[in-house]
Amino acid sequence: MALAGTQARAAQELEVASMSIEDLMNVEVTTVSRKSQRLTDTAAAAFVVTADDIQRSGSTSIPEALRMVPGLEVARASGSRWAVTARGFNGRFANKLLVLIDGRSAYSPFFSGVFWEAEDVLLEDVDRIEVIRGPGATMWGANAVNGVINILTRNARRTQGGLATALVGNEGQRTGAVRWGAQVDEDTHYRLWAKSVRRDSVQASDGTPGADDVDAVRAGFRLDRDLSGTARVMATANVFDAKSGEVLLLPQLTPPYAARTPTMQKNQGVNVLGKIDWTLDNDSQATLQVGLEHGRIAMEGVHAEDRTTLDVDFQNRFALTSRQDMVWGLGYRRSADTIHTPPASLATFLPAEQTQTLFSAFVHDEFTVLPDRWRIAAGSKFEHNSYTGFEVQPNLRSSWNLNPTDSVWAAVSRAVRTPARVERGATIDAAVLPADPAGGNPLPTLLRIGGSPSFSSESVLSYEVGYRAQFGSNLLLDVAAFHNRYRNLRAAQTQGATPVLTSLLPYLLLSGAIGNGLEAQENGLEATVDWHAAPSLRVQTAYTLLQVSAESSGDPLHDADVRTARGGVPRHQLSLRASFDLGKQQQLDGWLRRVGRLESMNIGAFTTLDLRWAWRVTPQFEASVTGQNLLQAQHVEYTGDQLPSLQMRIPRSIAVKGRWQF
Repeated sequence: MALAGTQARAAQELEVASMSIEDLMNVEVTTVSRKSQRLTDTAAAAFVVTADDIQRSGSTSIPEALRMVPGLEVARASGSRWAVTARGFNGRFANKLLVLIDGRSAYSPFFSGVFWEAEDVLLEDVDRIEVIRGPGATMWGANAVNGVINILTRNARRTQGGLATALVGNEGQRTGAVRWGAQVDEDTHYRLWAKSVRRDSVQASDGTPGADDVDAVRAGFRLDRDLSGTARVMATANVFDAKSGEVLLLPQLTPPYAARTPTMQKNQGVNVLGKIDWTLDNDSQATLQVGLEHGRIAMEGVHAEDRTTLDVDFQNRFALTSRQDMVWGLGYRRSADTIHTPPASLATFLPAEQTQTLFSAFVHDEFTVLPDRWRIAAGSKFEHNSYTGFEVQPNLRSSWNLNPTDSVWAAVSRAVRTPARVERGATIDAAVLPADPAGGNPLPTLLRIGGSPSFSSESVLSYEVGYRAQFGSNLLLDVAAFHNRYRNLRAAQTQGATPVLTSLLPYLLLSGAIGNGLEAQENGLEATVDWHAAPSLRVQTAYTLLQVSAESSGDPLHDADVRTARGGVPRHQLSLRASFDLGKQQQLDGWLRRVGRLESMNIGAFTTLDLRWAWRVTPQFEASVTGQNLLQAQHVEYTGDQLPSLQMRIPRSIAVKGRWQF
């Protein structure tokens, strides 16, 4: 009996999810309006990456899986670094995208973004990844400017028994993971997991070692308990220790004016989160979530940050009338940091210790004008933060079902990105410009950029429209178009040059200050086609068009930020994935991607092909071989921005993986 149960669980996890088009249209998402609703009913550019999508893509990390999403720009900067954004403004320190993992925010107040090298999960436990392109600030607050990524793992009830995976690849990849799930009683289930990732360094574009190796270990826990049928409790805990290297080009006053300096970044931390959902006497639903996180990020020779964050969130949903659904909530966040810098560091931070607080409230009202046809939703987020005070982020959305299979939607939203720690109190020696005697400058020039206490929030006003249609029983089309207007974007301005003659090496100090001097506009189109060509063949196509415009002021530092805004993301992206079932035991998957050039970084367009073959040897064991970047031996996807680093060439990758359920 126990063996039969184990085999049933194994077959369920290893079985290909053969979702029909109708199933895809009815997929439930929660990120758009903090309540469960059908994907086809959402008045937003929403996309869901399913557990089956992740498995069949051969992805080994969350950023790799996110390449499937239209409107996202995912670039590998090296063997250890990723640059991920939605709808423009990409970089390793991209700051306009909010990422949630089981309700825990991965947002770093240090730079208003995500350290992807510090975030990882056991991919086999991911239930789905919900991605909302466009502002999500009304529900999720500041910094959900261009999108929200919500990574949701499975209920512990669905991960019972044991699981072990092992992966070996030619890039020196060595990944292993183990998970065990069990029950305390009929209503309480839990799982424990651990994962180790190791990857050797790749080569720089000039053939030198990249020193960007990875060595990461992490472990986690999740518990789910049903209480009396009217309440549910979820608790998670994670601990991690990750080391990742890179070669920085640190400024120096002597030729070649940039020293290749291998550095090691250490990310360590622990986080715990508890969540309870319950139904009240009036059939309304309430949720209370409390999270506590402590982490340390240390980059050799630059800085080390210790940060402790407390996050509390409450929401309540109830029906005002049979046609009106209301959701409101309150939030509190307290984040305290201490930043250490060595004497010879290129960066300084003042003050060295700081505590930031955030108080928030939101309200969202959805009204059904015509049952099953026309819905209107309006709401706003109200926040008070330590930097800029009171912020208001409203939106208005409407969706219209033309018929049971076709729908259109439109939205107008405002969102803000509040200042980051580095923008208010950091000073960075960014580069040294060589001496130019012929041009009248006999001294090298040190460029030093400082944060400003007056730096205020960036903002966007976004207009979106979309169309979803099902053609017959095997074809699905989803199209979204948008126009964004950005104000008060970050841009540096020169403050003047001063000769420094007291040093043993005299130089010219060119000072710059971070300000809100940049405005930009975006126009974009995102389209996906999902075609179930046959019961055993599925083809998915995604296309993204993005055009960014910004005005130059003539200031050299400002103009550099303008060039990055205009050409920091590809104008065109195309993805074509095909999944073919070779009987019941084997799978064949192909993924072709075309990524346009990055003009501001002088990185050319490239085309990649990934192939995966999997064989279910037994109901409990699956073996697979995945090849990535098979069309080009090497290419460059992204280079460093705020901290210049060596340009890395991403090579072909062949990996063999085994997956055993017991």
